[in-house]
Amino acid sequence: ISKKKYSTNVDERNYLTVFEYKLNDNNWIIWDYSTGYVFFTGLWKSCGNNKTDIVKLVENFPNLSNAVKRVRGGFLKIQGTWLPFDIVKNLAKNFCFNIRYCLIPIFG
Repeated sequence: ISKKKYSTNVDERNYLTVFEYKLNDNNWIIWDYSTGYVFFTGLWKSCGNNKTDIVKLVENFPNLSNAVKRVRGGFLKIQGTWLPFDIVKNLAKNFCFNIRYCLIPIFG
């Protein structure tokens, strides 16, 4: 797990301070330790899901729409859907079975 800082204009600080955990060659779990938000797109894709299906997921769970933060523009690695840590942890129980052991350092 490494600590990084990414510039972005979607946050009042103009940057995100994150912990990164590499799952495989192309996917990372990124957690903004200042806000508690987790980069859900990376976790979703690491399980073999299509990132466009995140829209369907949010539509199926209306309570998620108020919690979603979307990052567009800026550094490509942080672009996508961000959700609070507790929500991501609960959602991961439903679709991350094949990488469950890789997630222990993040979710316990």
